[in-house]
Amino acid sequence: MFFDQKVNSYDSGVFQAYIPEDPRYPALWARAWINGHPLSMKKYTRAQAIGTGLVSRHSKYVWLSEEYTGSGELHKQAEFVVLPAEGTQKIDEYVCILNWDHVDRPIEEVTFTMDLGAITMAIPGIGRQNNPFYVQWLYGTFFRLEPPGYQRAGSTVSWRWTHISSIDQKIRVQWYAWYR
Repeated sequence: MFFDQKVNSYDSGVFQAYIPEDPRYPALWARAWINGHPLSMKKYTRAQAIGTGLVSRHSKYVWLSEEYTGSGELHKQAEFVVLPAEGTQKIDEYVCILNWDHVDRPIEEVTFTMDLGAITMAIPGIGRQNNPFYVQWLYGTFFRLEPPGYQRAGSTVSWRWTHISSIDQKIRVQWYAWYR
């Protein structure tokens, strides 16, 4: 599953881009840019990165960039593995971790948006009428989404948090994998 995130930062100082990784769903690669300039990324274990303050309680590994100074648009990308949900063989899932807990003042707004259309396009025959899950797909109930509180517009779902001091949230998308 492809992850693409843009964050506008208005702080000054020394920072690192980071992408936490769920232990069951590793990233195949990760990369980042600050204001269009590439930052090299490297994967670290939780123990190696614990001193940075950039490790989620949900992650075993974290991708960290080299340090950079300044503010502007931070752009991060990664590709994660999609696997069967734990304890079941016919449910596939994608997990993404949001983590900001090293901020010195409340975060005004965090919006996480996911286009389920990319997943839908990868599932064989999902939009066909002879598919056994066509009705669920048609009415937008094919995917199970966590946590609750999301908004849906077409194939796009968004979670929004405002005026928070930190966030360490696991986003989970599950669907029935009849194709396996």
